[in-house]
Amino acid sequence: MKPSPNDISLTRSKAIRFSIWFSTFTFLILFGFSQTNISGVVNTYHRVLEVIPAKACVRLNTVTGLARLQKVLVIQMKGASIVTSNNSSFGDTTSLNNAGNYEVAVICSIHGDSVFMFHNFLNSYTVADKVQLVKFAEYYSANVIDTLKALTWSNATGTGGVIALSVSEDLTLNAPIYADSAGYRGGSYRLSEDFCANFFPASDYFYDASITSPSQDGAYKGEGVFSITSLLSGGRGAPANGGGGGNNHNNGGGGGANLAAGGRGGGNSSSSGCTTNLRGEAGRTLSSWNGKKIFFGGGGGAGHSNGTLTISNGGGHGGGIIIINANNIVGNGYSISANGGAGGGAYSDGASGAGAGGTIIMNVSNYLGSLAIQAKGGIGGDENDDVISKHCYGAGGGGSGGAIYFTGSVPAVSISVTGGAAGIESNRDPACNAAVPAAIGSNGNTISSYAIRQSTDSASYCLSISPLPARLIYFKALPTQTTIQLQWRITNPELINEFIVEKLTANDWLPINHVNANDLTPNYTCIDAQPFATNLYRLKVIEKDNSFFYSPIQQIMLNKKNEQFAIYPNPARDRLFIGGDFSGYATIKLFDATGKPIWQKSQFTTSNYLAIDLPILTAGIYFLKLNTEFKKLVIR
Repeated sequence: MKPSPNDISLTRSKAIRFSIWFSTFTFLILFGFSQTNISGVVNTYHRVLEVIPAKACVRLNTVTGLARLQKVLVIQMKGASIVTSNNSSFGDTTSLNNAGNYEVAVICSIHGDSVFMFHNFLNSYTVADKVQLVKFAEYYSANVIDTLKALTWSNATGTGGVIALSVSEDLTLNAPIYADSAGYRGGSYRLSEDFCANFFPASDYFYDASITSPSQDGAYKGEGVFSITSLLSGGRGAPANGGGGGNNHNNGGGGGANLAAGGRGGGNSSSSGCTTNLRGEAGRTLSSWNGKKIFFGGGGGAGHSNGTLTISNGGGHGGGIIIINANNIVGNGYSISANGGAGGGAYSDGASGAGAGGTIIMNVSNYLGSLAIQAKGGIGGDENDDVISKHCYGAGGGGSGGAIYFTGSVPAVSISVTGGAAGIESNRDPACNAAVPAAIGSNGNTISSYAIRQSTDSASYCLSISPLPARLIYFKALPTQTTIQLQWRITNPELINEFIVEKLTANDWLPINHVNANDLTPNYTCIDAQPFATNLYRLKVIEKDNSFFYSPIQQIMLNKKNEQFAIYPNPARDRLFIGGDFSGYATIKLFDATGKPIWQKSQFTTSNYLAIDLPILTAGIYFLKLNTEFKKLVIR
């Protein structure tokens, strides 16, 4: 990533000084601003076999890929209780129980299949109701070079559907982050035999959808937070946030839901043959319990189908879950999405409902460039009646919008949680009864000032099984414009009470900064705003038992007269101001994040001030070089 020094003309003494400075700059590039290229599925998913709260421990089906100090997500996918009476109340949620409970944790230790956390659990979990542990993908800086995806949710394994990403500095999008249709599954399409009745219609709210002979009385419901049994798997009743399936004959499926309701399926409006309007009900709204619970989007219900030349598909899948921690995100016009999938269309049969939008949590300090964040509901399936005499059937209901949370204020980027459009019924015979159209999904929710669920209650059992002492990985001093930044990284931060940065002044080590340790934070920085020409630093690490140790001494020299300049504003867009001691002939060069030179300008000045009109640049990270000095520049 470093620019070539071949273009630098220096005297021998200046070259030696530049070599020392360039080594520091190289470290800054490699450690501070290097980016890891990422794509595809970057998380690992683990089924929780047992939760042991007293030891802040979970037992997993596999611990492959997990290690101490890694950040993980623990989340329960199912477990709600609903009304199962055969009436219009079917599917109403009586209790969410532990469904939707989640928290971020940090691994303390791994023994066999047991993973111990640094902090006691915030929530209770019921293992029988699909609890999974997802390992965060963690980077210093990351560049998405091809679509970054979630592993699709599988009810059979109880895992998948989540993207969890933690980036200390810059997350750059050169491809989308995509959890569309990664959540709860839509109702499966199943062809029924050709039997129906008007005198005793299939009007119940639940059926066993696997029974198709002599008829499938109710198509498959969409999946949600309630675990559906075979006996309840079909029919128009909506199971919590899953959409209801269309009943016999050829009624449309309902749309899935999240914190907002889905849309009802369209109904049979035939004036001959089987004419009962028994459309799939819309998925029910869920409660986030003031942000303590998060959910996939509910799956859409399938439309009923019995055509011999059918063109029909099942319900749309719900959107997944995305959690992103980053200091800066550079959008480059790409999207972060957890949209619901479209319902399957049909030809002279009932069309299917769409999936609901999922959940996105954005813990990001700065948004640079164009970015779209979406948790939209899917579009209901279209129904083509083919102008068959007096036979008109139901389209699919739209899925609801999902939920997008921001830990700060809502940023000035494109945000969409719109509900999905209803499916369209086309080519109706005018001799049919009045149409029973499908309904759109409700718009979802955008929430600001959100607090991610993470415990700070230290688990005593963790310390008893993890006796390793704290260890300082590095302590570095780096120049940043007219100041010096001190950086360090520690293992076992939960054992540390405080850091004291000391500076040699008048033959004595004096404290210049006190930094409190955080049990969850291994990386720390502080600034010396008043550096000398020659500076000596050391770090005093004080553990919780009051023992302490010192880091190696770091020395850094500044040539304030010749080698310091400032740039502002930063981030910039099209104009930049440079201030410093560089009167005379100035050469300004601009490099992209890979170190490739992209622009150069030479200018004579008699002052310590330059105003520069920048070329047209895409948003991202760049490096500005003035004569022999470099600065990081962010273009927004």
